[in-house]
Amino acid sequence: MSTPSHPPRKRERTRDHLGTVAWALFEQFGYEAVTMEQIAAEAGVARGTLYNHFPVKEAALALALHEQLASDLSPLMHKVMARRSLQTRLAGILDASAQWWEAHRDYAAPYIRYRFQALGDGQQGQSDSDMLAVYASLIEQAQAKGEIRDDIAPPLLASHLHFLYLGAVLRWLENNRLSLRHELAQVLAFFMAAAMASGR
Repeated sequence: MSTPSHPPRKRERTRDHLGTVAWALFEQFGYEAVTMEQIAAEAGVARGTLYNHFPVKEAALALALHEQLASDLSPLMHKVMARRSLQTRLAGILDASAQWWEAHRDYAAPYIRYRFQALGDGQQGQSDSDMLAVYASLIEQAQAKGEIRDDIAPPLLASHLHFLYLGAVLRWLENNRLSLRHELAQVLAFFMAAAMASGR
């Protein structure tokens, strides 16, 4: 008898496989050139299966980007955790993230559009970045040390930080003269000022 958790695991494996295939195609042919039909064919699944996991191409991109970003930034996390303060830890993450986006600029516009569209549609879960969990964990640790205010729940503070981050990427996309590293440094300064402010 199969366990109740088996179907979700199978679904997750299929979704991860589709995301991996989509990323390989995006890297080979460019995001705009790749179609959903190509992704389904390359992954060896019916189009209906693909659309069941990703109703639009941007959803496949979001998953692929989150997995790639997490993979590329994961070697950094040991160094980040060796830093003592929330501000220096976040600075390390955001600086590395800026460098990553500068190397993957072509993906940024469709990703940002999708994230804000998903927000407007009230979609949750699939589009959430793994970085939200990282931010929340770092924030919770900082609150426990009395480093920042503790009257706001870590997931909510993490969400505020993440949307400030997305806004900075959007500004960078709109103006080629901007430095994303500088924009994210400003985001961090703004966030830390608010996070350290007294809630009373």
